[in-house]
Amino acid sequence: MSELEGRSFTCDEKCGLCCLCQAEVLPHEVPFFKNGHPSRIVMKEQPHRHVALALKGGEGPCTFLGTERRCQIYADRPHYCRQFPFHLYVGERVQVELDLSCRGVWYGGKEDALVVGGRMVADNADTLRRTLTESRAVYREFEANCVDAGIHRAPEALRRNMAARIADLADVQYLAKVLDLSAEDEEMEALPPPLEMPEYERGELEGSARETGLESLSAEDVFSAPVYCDPAGRWNLLLASQGKVEWSVMNDDGSLSPKRTIDPRQVKLLFPEGEGIEVFRSYMGTLNRRDSMLGYAYYLVDDYGYEDPVANTYYGAMAAAALDLLWRSSLVAHINGGRLDRKGMIEGIIAYDMDRLDAPTIGAFI
Repeated sequence: MSELEGRSFTCDEKCGLCCLCQAEVLPHEVPFFKNGHPSRIVMKEQPHRHVALALKGGEGPCTFLGTERRCQIYADRPHYCRQFPFHLYVGERVQVELDLSCRGVWYGGKEDALVVGGRMVADNADTLRRTLTESRAVYREFEANCVDAGIHRAPEALRRNMAARIADLADVQYLAKVLDLSAEDEEMEALPPPLEMPEYERGELEGSARETGLESLSAEDVFSAPVYCDPAGRWNLLLASQGKVEWSVMNDDGSLSPKRTIDPRQVKLLFPEGEGIEVFRSYMGTLNRRDSMLGYAYYLVDDYGYEDPVANTYYGAMAAAALDLLWRSSLVAHINGGRLDRKGMIEGIIAYDMDRLDAPTIGAFI
């Protein structure tokens, strides 16, 4: 639960970001909704067959979201809603991760995250134990496949090597070199020092960051696009389409208000400054410690057929995440008219972290 240490939170009443996540209704919760609110639940087939709360217009916020963004069934809300912004990730162990897209975790509050997270683990201990048995079997199979392919590396060493270079990840020149090295066949035994790196053209770096950022903003439709809840409580949808970024705002009734089309070439790639540097480094350190981030790299190794070294894949995934975060933060700063100081960097993480936690992984979120 180390990610929770020193953090407290209070729900930001303007936000309502969690109400955009379609809540699954657990079997023991279904009777309450079937008896009292039968029209407010739907049956979903993906990613598995389950009952969920209905959304306004089928794509908007939860139908129980009332005026002034107050939950109409707060005392009886599903477990899914009660757990947000905590994520229980099960891999080789159980790790509690915190969704940093939740505005309430950034500015202090009444709830001690470590206490709430500990209670959540205790309340679900039996489920976590059962799932841990399954997930450890998956991890053992993955490790055996890596050993057979000659690409296995201990996760502790990967994280230790990455931790030594966290401060360098704010340098886009460094990120570009790491991404280049990670794509080569030769295994990266460790991350190189920045002094050994050649200079890249600024335009080339801007183009790479833009390409990475646009790819992360792609989705099947605008309702599936990444959401950024800004300080005013607006739900901003940012969808990459035909080389542009379509910016819309979702209203509380589920309708959309198009804002404008953003030419990504007009988005200047910014870099953390002042206290924003420490916010960036702290977040990248958090990613390096998250088991779900390691599980994402493992997912990529498996998806690529165990052809690429685990080390290259992990270092490349971390560098790509840093580049994506910098471009996403620059886009938000472009919209807000800000810089990547402390406030601007926090806004960038708020716009990014939910997508990071949604990435595929070989473990399981409970």
